[in-house]
Amino acid sequence: MLFLGFLPDKYIFPSVIKACAGLSTLGIGRQVHSLVSVTGFGLDTFVQSSLVHMYVKCGEMKDAHRVFDRMLDRSVVCWSALVAGYARQGYVDKANELFDEMRSFGVEPNLVSWNGLIAGFSQNGLLSKSLLILQKMHLEGFKPDGTTISCVLSVVGDLEGLPIGIQIHAYVLKQALHSDKWVVSALLDMYGKCGSPSAMMQVFYELPQMEVASCNALVAGLSRNGLVEDALKVFKQYKDNKIELNVVSWTSIIACCTQNGKDIEALQLFREMQLSGVKPNAVTIPCLLPACANIAALMHGKAAHCFSIRKGISSDVYVGSALIDMYGKCGRIVDSRHCFDSLPARNLVCWNAIMRGYAMHGMAGEAIDIFNLMQKNGHKPDFISFTCVLSACCQGGLTKEGLQYFEKMSQEYGIEARMEHYACITTLLSRAGRLKEAYSMIKEMPFEPDACVWGALLSSCRVYANVSLGEVAAEKLFKLEPNNAGNYVLLSNIYAAKGMWNEVYRVRDAMSSMGLTKNPGCSWIEIKNEVYILLAGDRSHPQMAQIIERLERLNMEMKKSGYLPDTNFVLQDVEQQDKENILCGHSEKLAVGLGLLCTPPGSALRVIKNLRICGDCHTVIKFISMFEGREIFVRDTNRFHHFKDGMCSCGDYW
Repeated sequence: MLFLGFLPDKYIFPSVIKACAGLSTLGIGRQVHSLVSVTGFGLDTFVQSSLVHMYVKCGEMKDAHRVFDRMLDRSVVCWSALVAGYARQGYVDKANELFDEMRSFGVEPNLVSWNGLIAGFSQNGLLSKSLLILQKMHLEGFKPDGTTISCVLSVVGDLEGLPIGIQIHAYVLKQALHSDKWVVSALLDMYGKCGSPSAMMQVFYELPQMEVASCNALVAGLSRNGLVEDALKVFKQYKDNKIELNVVSWTSIIACCTQNGKDIEALQLFREMQLSGVKPNAVTIPCLLPACANIAALMHGKAAHCFSIRKGISSDVYVGSALIDMYGKCGRIVDSRHCFDSLPARNLVCWNAIMRGYAMHGMAGEAIDIFNLMQKNGHKPDFISFTCVLSACCQGGLTKEGLQYFEKMSQEYGIEARMEHYACITTLLSRAGRLKEAYSMIKEMPFEPDACVWGALLSSCRVYANVSLGEVAAEKLFKLEPNNAGNYVLLSNIYAAKGMWNEVYRVRDAMSSMGLTKNPGCSWIEIKNEVYILLAGDRSHPQMAQIIERLERLNMEMKKSGYLPDTNFVLQDVEQQDKENILCGHSEKLAVGLGLLCTPPGSALRVIKNLRICGDCHTVIKFISMFEGREIFVRDTNRFHHFKDGMCSCGDYW
């Protein structure tokens, strides 16, 4: 229009300025403002009002106020926009001052004014202020509408103020606002955040009709409370009712599965999402990738990476950090570093993710290098950064360096040690055989040690067969986690390693009387895009006979090479041959055996185990890597073991 020589008038300018506000293009907005001034429309009320809104939307409150001060006719809309803008940026006194000043100029605030003030404080994290404004609004006789209630319920949820939420729910029913879909969604969200799933389900059952916003809020609320089965049931119900689910719906249920241990279901839902025609976005991919990471589904993770590249979102900092984490947990630390290096901008989450990956792979030197490089790039480490670097020192056996970082954390960085840092230091000392020092540190902690700290000590007592300290740690854990069978098993294993069979039977009888059962060893392996799960001692897999036969042949080759099974890792009072048979049934060996059968010679194998890898399996897999010419990656609860040419990356220190 300008190019053709036509000048805008007072009707065109407000539309153009509104477009600038909608796109948050401040630079173009300023140019339009200049054009307004030189064309003589700078004093038009509608143009001025549009400029105020544009500057408020772009966060330029000084410019907005400057235009506002020049206005001769200030409407309630302009007053409300300016008040909301200051509230949104956290200028509490200024927002309240303007709100009162509006009245002194004879302009009475309306519902939009009140809502703007409430929403502004809420968006800036001033939650209590929002509730005070609601109270003031109510006392002055203004009736909150659906917008007010939706905003305030979000505040109540963040504050976990269930009693206030129930009062507001009562108001919703009295004012017949329960037919407002945004109010219903806000109620579901509030009850979910307040840890009241029963009330949330009651709201759901009273819905006049199903719609997508309530589905999203309900799934998120159920997920937050760990009710993944209920969330899946609700999601299926919405699908069966032909509700048009959007990207938020699918992303919510995928995130719910990922966060609650339903990783395979998360991958299946992602496939369904694509088949239904809903396109994943930059939020969906970071929700999916942890599922790939948890079960080392590398091919699925790579497919998600390719998808993110095609959609142009791979450089997004959240997608990037999830990719770094996924490749690290799938044993591809080189790819993890490549993703890290290719990010145009990195936040602290990215730095921590690559450090965590190096720590998991026992690459302590690289983790420390990243820790130093992060600071050179202007990022100050947080408590997670120190957890990563301490964990790296644990895996690399850098006891002295780990203790130094622990001291620096508070002395140089002003970060007080948390429970996870004490758990790392306990592990660091214990794994180095310094069990008494670890116990002394636990006793000197400034707060009561939790199960992670005592668990770290108990695990190391198992490694070093320290009965006395093992009993101390176990007794603490029995009180903290009375239903955790793993603690009883660890103590039983310590007794068994010392041949104290009467004590073993006593612990196992105690477990039996409490109805506790040992979690079986379980391993995962991905073969041709499918994840296979194998349990220790389980014979149900259709190829089990071939797996056992292959392992027995390898066992014979190992014995010819001078290897003897380490039956010290069979913690049962049985004959020697029975012990060897039990060792053959360990889940990580079964997974490796399946991999040998079903993958081309020379290809790498990646296995995850739910427990710490045993010493005998570690020795066996070292031999297999050499004999079969394979790279084998095994991720246990502690770290990654990279087996190649008969050697392991851990240096037999784990």
